[in-house]
Amino acid sequence: MIRKDYIQRYFDELAKVLAVVLQLKNDLKPTEAATKLNDFATAYLGISFEEILSLKKNHISYLINNKDFSITHFKLLEDLLYHKYLINPSDNQLKKLTLEVLKYVAENDTDFSIERINRIDYLSAVFG
Repeated sequence: MIRKDYIQRYFDELAKVLAVVLQLKNDLKPTEAATKLNDFATAYLGISFEEILSLKKNHISYLINNKDFSITHFKLLEDLLYHKYLINPSDNQLKKLTLEVLKYVAENDTDFSIERINRIDYLSAVFG
C-alpha cells in the first residue's frame, strides 16, 4: 500500500518521466522512450511491462492479489500503458491491456476523468 505522503511524489515523478518520453518520441527514439516507461513501472509499481504482458488473462486480479495494487497504482499504470501504446500502436495485446486497465479505473475510481473517458473511447474505436 502506498503511503499518502508518497502519492503526490509518485505523480510528480510520473509527470517528469512522461515529459521525457514525449520528447524522446518526438526525437524518433521509441526504444529509449519505452525503456523510460518500463524503468518507471519497475521502480514505482514493482512490476515490469514484460511481466504484465506475459500474463495471458486476469491482469487486474493478478495485480491486486499478487502485487497489492491499489487504485493509485492503477492510475499510474493507466498513464504508463497508454503512453507505451502510443509508442507502439500496432501491439494488440498492449492495446487490449491498456483498455482493460482504463475501464477498471473508470469503474473503481471516485474521481471522474474526461481524459480517461476519451482514451477509452479512442481505444474502443480502434478495436472496432
